[in-house]
Amino acid sequence: GMLNGEQLKTSVDTISRNVDQIVTLTNDILFLQEIELVIPEFQPVNIVEVVQNVITKYAGKAGERRVTIKLRDASNIPNVQGDEQSLERAITALVDNAIKFSAPNGVVDIRFASRENHVIVSVEDHGIGIDPKIRPRIFDRFVHLERSGDELFGGLGIGLSITRQVIQQHKGSLDVESQLGKGSKFTITLLKWL
Repeated sequence: GMLNGEQLKTSVDTISRNVDQIVTLTNDILFLQEIELVIPEFQPVNIVEVVQNVITKYAGKAGERRVTIKLRDASNIPNVQGDEQSLERAITALVDNAIKFSAPNGVVDIRFASRENHVIVSVEDHGIGIDPKIRPRIFDRFVHLERSGDELFGGLGIGLSITRQVIQQHKGSLDVESQLGKGSKFTITLLKWL
């Protein structure tokens, strides 16, 4: 009874947002525990479809930030060996970060390539880049950038650690190139389904 009107609405919105963050964090921690303990049975996965699903989910967030996501070289890409749900979580973290750290009206490029026994997926933004001081720790749990200039960034700092763990479980590799003020490119290499 102490709050009413706009004050009540603002307080409920804040509580709801914080509960959502706690639920997301709990689910992410449980997911990390699960992938450490349970080795999934790999199936053929259409990685292009996985990426397209992630892009569809993040269309609203990209629209809010006026960021365009461009899918490039997505034809004739073979299936990869993997667990679709885990790979979607890994790609989600990369796309989420690329949108978050892009400048308004920016572009996120997602490219595919097929080489020998591997499929390569890269997610590149042209945003703020990664400070060389924190770069060695970006895959550690709970490490995240809170602010750049006047801009505040949300997040819990667990997405890239999920991505790394999923890719390791898939016997793949995850590489990053970044220049401060020019953007970042994360490249995943996965085994083809043979």
